[in-house]
This record gives sequence, structure tokens and C-alpha cells, in this order.
Amino acid sequence: MTGNLRFPWADLPPVKGDEPPPDSAAPAPAPRGRRGRRPLAAWRAAAGEGYWQWWHLLVHGPVAAVDDFAAAARGRGLIPWPFDGDRVEEDMFALAIGDGASAHTHRGLSIEGCRILARQFRDAAEVRHSHNLMRMDRPCVLDFHALVPVPPTILRLGATHPDALSWLRRHWGTAEAPRNVQRLVGRKAGRRLPNGHRPVVYGFFTPRAEAPEPLVAAVRARWPDLSFVLSARDMA
Repeated sequence: MTGNLRFPWADLPPVKGDEPPPDSAAPAPAPRGRRGRRPLAAWRAAAGEGYWQWWHLLVHGPVAAVDDFAAAARGRGLIPWPFDGDRVEEDMFALAIGDGASAHTHRGLSIEGCRILARQFRDAAEVRHSHNLMRMDRPCVLDFHALVPVPPTILRLGATHPDALSWLRRHWGTAEAPRNVQRLVGRKAGRRLPNGHRPVVYGFFTPRAEAPEPLVAAVRARWPDLSFVLSARDMA
């Protein structure tokens, strides 16, 4: 379990500009020498290394269906895990002490030092959890949990349980909620759409090794009248 423990101070995704209020993201300026905006298809594919991957999700189809999807996709933007401070502290202590350690750990900490570290980790995790709760009044325009809800039985296992992580990767393609979610106003579908159709484009980060293809497959089945195109993008 401790191998999957996520630190409160773990690397956050790079900020894709200032995150705007939902549905009002400022579109990227057009490159010099061209008129209008680049269509979505003209953006370069992902390149480079790093923990986080920036994604575009293009959704297009009949206006009513697009509006229905956009409404269903709104939510709090978080996985509502229960917070168990005692368990967090216990897991962190086990991680710090290591296997087979006696008076001192492999990292040079005494047993008492590991207890202090575990308590500090718990305090940091509680602060982060409180900050997340404060963010819940700000709606997220693409909430994975709203689209493919995590069952209560899985939520009760906790965020670090192997079975919970396995469920998320199987149904979402990623073990974390997406970060820095934005609706990219002004982006186009890259081709002419029929009358009565319109596109909407979302941008978000996930860990680079985890592609949210299972979630896209699920919403594609739920909204058969819509087209969904998921594409990895670089940060340029």
C-alpha cells in the first residue's frame, strides 16, 4: 500500500497559463503570419519528458447533445475519498521505517525520527485535504467522477488501496483526477461541421504514463451522437 502513497508536496502539473473561470478560458493568440486561430488538428503532438501530460479532449456533435454532455461533465473535480489521518500516518511511518530496519532506517532516520516524519506528513495531508474541500464550491468543467462515478465500495477502500487504484486505471485510465482542467474557448474541430453541430474542447493534465482512454470510451458509449477525440499535446 505504501508504494502507492502520494505525497502532499508531490510535483504539481505545470500551469497552462493562469487558470481561468470555467467556460471563459482565454484562447491562445494566433501565430504571426496567419489569420484566425489554428484548428485543433494543427497543434503539435506531445514531445519531451516529464511527469505530467497535457491533453485535449475535442467533443463535437449536435448542439443539444453537446450541451447535455457539458452539463453532465460538471462537478467538483475531485475524487471524494474519505480522509483517515491515522491510516495516513501509519502508512507514512511504514514507508519511512522500511523493511528490516532496526534502530535506524536505511535513510538514516531513527525510529523516533520516522514517527515525527509520519506526523508531519499527516499534518501536511490534512492541510491539503482542507484546501481541496475549500475548492469544492468552484465547479470543474470536466469532472471524471461525475462522468464515470467511483462506486462507494471503492471509495471506502481509500486512495492508496491497490484495488482502488486498479479500478481507477481500468475505468478512467488514470489513478488521479485530472489537474488544471479548462474549457478551451475558441478552439475548433479542425474540419467543417454540419449545420446544427458545434465543438467544445477541454484541456487537462494527467500523469504522463496514464492516458484516460477508458473514460473516453465510456462517454463515447453514453453519448453515441457525439464524437470524442483525445489527443496528447506538448506545452509549446
